[in-house]
Amino acid sequence: MQKDNWTSPPDSLELESHYVDVWRIALDLSSDSIKLIESTLSADETQKAARFHFPADRDRFIAAHGSLRAILGRYLRCKPVELTFSVNSYGKPALLNSNLEFNLSHSGDFAMVAVTLDRKIGVDIERIRPDMELENIASRNFSEIEVSELMGLPPEQRGIGFFNCWTRKEAYIKAQGLGLSLPLESFDVSLTPGQPAILRATRPDPQESARWTLRPLDVAPNYAGALAVEGIDLDFRFWDWNLAVHI
Repeated sequence: MQKDNWTSPPDSLELESHYVDVWRIALDLSSDSIKLIESTLSADETQKAARFHFPADRDRFIAAHGSLRAILGRYLRCKPVELTFSVNSYGKPALLNSNLEFNLSHSGDFAMVAVTLDRKIGVDIERIRPDMELENIASRNFSEIEVSELMGLPPEQRGIGFFNCWTRKEAYIKAQGLGLSLPLESFDVSLTPGQPAILRATRPDPQESARWTLRPLDVAPNYAGALAVEGIDLDFRFWDWNLAVHI
């Protein structure tokens, strides 16, 4: 897997049509920072945050969605609270009156945001949990080809292989914005550790796979991440974001 070069973002960001920006976000913030961030959220986001049973999960949700607003506000030269979102029938959010496309994922102590212009994009991050029943979950959610590749790995590599597959499939589904109406078995991704991330096949349209770029994300130890974006020959930029530094 390639090592992504995470760097601090400049004060002013310009997003050209061939750019894809990926943001790694630290969610472990002080209670004072969380309170300040929460004030930038919409009423709907605040209500969703309040539904979490555990305070730590609530705070991570606030930090992730507050960071998303702050990051998108940088591109659009506006305050985070001024952003207005719509949601499609499958639950994927979008900005109103903007050609900025984005996606958010969070797990454990990190979130990822991917941003581009006028092209579908999806991102996924998962904290690697060794106690999961990987083979049973794979048999229910992966394609036959993916299950075969997973079970062909040495036992010590199957955990990483599983999360490679899971994040890549989730990123592609999120990019398409169709939720689980896009069947998990309708496309195949690569999963072998150390090998390139590839969208190997798409059904029923076999030409669809050639229109996409799929890549792993080097997030942090014990995390797996993936990005799916419509288009090829794109330029990727990797930004490190700690909202406590920018509020």
